[in-house]
Amino acid sequence: HLPGVLCRRRTMARSLHRSAMKAALQHVRCASGVSRPFSSSVNFLTSSSIPHSLAGRPTHRQLFRSASVDASLRRAHSTAASALAEPPPDLRIQILDEALKHVHQWGWTAQAIAAGAKDKGLSVYAHGLFPRGAIELVEHFQQTCEKEWVAELAKIDTTGQTTVSKLSQALRLRLSKQRGFMSTWPQALALQALPQHAPGAMATLAQICDVAWTHAGDRKQDITSYSKRIALGGIYTGSELYMLTDYSQDFTDTFDFLDRQLREAERLGTTAELAVSQLDRLMAHGLEILQTHKDANRP
Repeated sequence: HLPGVLCRRRTMARSLHRSAMKAALQHVRCASGVSRPFSSSVNFLTSSSIPHSLAGRPTHRQLFRSASVDASLRRAHSTAASALAEPPPDLRIQILDEALKHVHQWGWTAQAIAAGAKDKGLSVYAHGLFPRGAIELVEHFQQTCEKEWVAELAKIDTTGQTTVSKLSQALRLRLSKQRGFMSTWPQALALQALPQHAPGAMATLAQICDVAWTHAGDRKQDITSYSKRIALGGIYTGSELYMLTDYSQDFTDTFDFLDRQLREAERLGTTAELAVSQLDRLMAHGLEILQTHKDANRP
């Protein structure tokens, strides 16, 4: 009985092959928008001109056509997936702009971004568009402040002013951009201090110092320009940290501290040794302030 069993199995396999090919071609026709009758699209399966041993097997032309349609579908799916994975930049900016309005309530967190997305009519889960988390909100705020700051500096007439007064004017204006977020700014500084975010924070600080020195008229590209910017970075960081515990009107104590540091730097000279020692001293003072805030807010 073995030949009969093999014959039945071969017939069953051939029948299953025909059914699978019919279903596959039907799927391809529907996906490609072809409205021809199903019977005409698979007539090669029942044609009497095809040898019995090749019945149910598509020709090379049909295989190529099916592969082309599948490739088109894959490209369309890939394009749609890319569009979903990479939202338009302006949409991200709009969400972050709205999220800044919720920082006072939620802090520099994903909840603030979710609230901003909700304000734009999107799902609260749209915060997933920002894979790096709340640091993207902090960086957006820094970039927004820098654009406004540079535009305002360009309108200021510095004729007759000293270098110290120009630097003080520029840094006062930059620090004033943060005054509306001082209650939550320690959280922003903590985010920027994380190892994975430190390079971006250092780049932001370097840009601030470069803009301030450019406003003061220093456009040199030598070793002294780097030491000047390092020293100014320490002064700005110290003033920013001092501002966290300043409850004077319009932050006058912070600006007085800034002016004292600038005059001291001018008197001693902006050498590399001064820049490093000043940065170490101010960072230690800043860490002490942050620890004080942490202890005060601890339940």
